[in-house]
Amino acid sequence: MPPIRVLHLFSNSKWTGPAEPALNLCVALRGLGVDARFACAPDAGASVNMVVATARDRGVEPVLSFRLNKHRNPWHNFLDRRALRRWIAAERPDLIHCHLDNDHEIALAPAAAAGVPVVRSSYAGEGFPDTPRHRRLVAGTALLLEPSELARKNDTALFGVPGERMAVVPGAVDTERFDPRRETPDGRRRLTLPPDAFVLGIVARMQTHRHYEDLFGAFARLAAENPRAHLVVVGRGTNQKTVGFEPVRRLGLADRVHFTGYIAGEDYVGMLRAFDAGVLLVPGSDGTCRAVREVLAMGRPMVVADRGMLAEIVADGQTGLVCDGTPDGLHAAFAALAADRARRAALGRNARAAAEARHALPVQAAQVLSLYERVLRRTATA
Repeated sequence: MPPIRVLHLFSNSKWTGPAEPALNLCVALRGLGVDARFACAPDAGASVNMVVATARDRGVEPVLSFRLNKHRNPWHNFLDRRALRRWIAAERPDLIHCHLDNDHEIALAPAAAAGVPVVRSSYAGEGFPDTPRHRRLVAGTALLLEPSELARKNDTALFGVPGERMAVVPGAVDTERFDPRRETPDGRRRLTLPPDAFVLGIVARMQTHRHYEDLFGAFARLAAENPRAHLVVVGRGTNQKTVGFEPVRRLGLADRVHFTGYIAGEDYVGMLRAFDAGVLLVPGSDGTCRAVREVLAMGRPMVVADRGMLAEIVADGQTGLVCDGTPDGLHAAFAALAADRARRAALGRNARAAAEARHALPVQAAQVLSLYERVLRRTATA
């Protein structure tokens, strides 16, 4: 039987949001024998096209036959639809797999004309917004891959999608890269943290809606009780002074809270390894909360607020602690982990095991391949 032929469309040139999950899925599917192609925007303006460069680094020569703008452009979208019709006629894919709204919008008409089913990966952790555009996109989709049970329920209620046209596919992480047993740069040494420090870490842009005020309030109480406690903030943001630097200075925590800015590559993995536990209070622009899965894969427990899909990723009392997100709730969780090294270690082992069983790339790719086969069987009998 010939391999399934699928074209993944990604309408962006920036290495942000769903770029890595989309490309990782394509690579993992290839490892299972799928003839998976990856098309992305060829033009990044004056910037380096990180999507193209990273795809090539990972052994994927991207399809650059389309403009694939991030945002809708009527003329460019018209030209892309025409080019996609030609590409489908020449390459005869079995499926088109879309990852973002504009590539989804571009794909629907050419795919329908050729009788090719469209699959869509959603990265909206709580489901799509209720807009006419999303109603059109969902209506023309053979299968919607949801990142959470919360998103599935919300989209079912909002758009009336039949159960056979949707499935929950948990977000994946490269568990070989995010492996606590690998040698990585020493994040603690980079920050000159004391050897016996209890280190909490958060990976999130410093924006006003990320509840940093609750995090710093809770940590200030922990720091007053525990001289070993330190907090590492990985990320930056347009509001970093007012959200991060100034509140920390006012609280007198400048020597206990460490701002790393943006970190990439092996330095990023090494910084996650420096944590004793991670924390996240609200999903951000990445509604699937990929950083949480990365911390869990590093064998570190997470403290999360019960917001969005966070409680679906972190199992309370098994891979971390889920609280109400208030300063009191956060402080209680932080203090409990700081006081009990054995419990932290047990939660960390569970976190790593859960990441390998549920969030590893081969696990996700196998589930998606099974869903592709289901769509094609349903299409063949329609």
